Amino acid sequence: MGNSVPGTPPEFQTGEAKKISILINSVYYFIECVYILILHDRCRLIVLHRGRVLTDRTYKTVRGARIAFSKLYKHKGWKDGIKAQWSHLYDPEVKWLEEREGFRTR
Repeated sequence: MGNSVPGTPPEFQTGEAKKISILINSVYYFIECVYILILHDRCRLIVLHRGRVLTDRTYKTVRGARIAFSKLYKHKGWKDGIKAQWSHLYDPEVKWLEEREGFRTR
């Protein structure tokens, strides 16, 4: 495998660039960490809180994953009308992903 590093998840050993988008205002939903990870032709919505995976679902598009988050968690917003604010897509640090509990669930 290209760029193989011990302990690196198989999805990241191909050398292919991956992208991630983080929910910037996750605190407004009383959730520690929410992100969308783009791997090949799928987008994984991952929601983590207190070391537990609350959601780990796959969608065809980033937009689909973002809409799904809003539908699944709109009731958790600290007040009505809160809208999810997502970061731009960027290249993630492998170490950051490895530190997230939900990353190795699939």
